[in-house]
Amino acid sequence: MLIYESGDWMGKRRGALRDILYRAVYAREECLIYYIDRSPEHGARELYISSSKVIAVSNWAITLEDNETTIPLHRITKVTDRDGRVLWRKVQ
Repeated sequence: MLIYESGDWMGKRRGALRDILYRAVYAREECLIYYIDRSPEHGARELYISSSKVIAVSNWAITLEDNETTIPLHRITKVTDRDGRVLWRKVQ
């Protein structure tokens, strides 16, 4: 898999992230997707999901297997392979 750390302007960062997510979802390359979850009861917190729970990748979000939950790409903070190696990381 591609190993990439973002640091360029937003378009290139999202393009690299989309490439990794496409591979993970459509080529069935297992990875963990870390993202910021915002809920009234818990506030902002970082969670992660397996790429096997993702059924679609668009230009702006990923859709989970319940076909209702979407996670915008700007909320994704990191993608790792199953061994914990960072494939993509958002630079603050």
